[in-house]
Amino acid sequence: MAPALRVFIADDSLPVTEMLTELLNDPGKLEVVGVGATESATIESIHRLRPDVVVLDLQLGSGSGTNVIRAVRASPELAHVGLIVASNHTSPQLRAGCLDLGADDYLDKVKEIGLLADRIAQVAGKRAAT
Repeated sequence: MAPALRVFIADDSLPVTEMLTELLNDPGKLEVVGVGATESATIESIHRLRPDVVVLDLQLGSGSGTNVIRAVRASPELAHVGLIVASNHTSPQLRAGCLDLGADDYLDKVKEIGLLADRIAQVAGKRAAT
């Protein structure tokens, strides 16, 4: 059996991180290995924890999710890390901009959150295959 996918959640809202942790934790399949509320804490934690996938909000306590995307994609040792933006900001331009920066997926945090676990597995699978 494959090891559980390791997921990191970057969001500055405690209720959201608690909800996502509860939604995603699935023993043997998905494990939330950490949470971050700021850009700097998130980048440091991703380097230290090396998760398979990061679920990333664009608005963090200090800094932004787009800077996290840039930092992760600029680091060769983090090339395996999948990045899924989950945001309330759903403009096509913002979605396209994040995908252009290197995000693997972009979900509407309100309407598409039920798809998150499946998307995590898809992104992790694609990243592992490359």
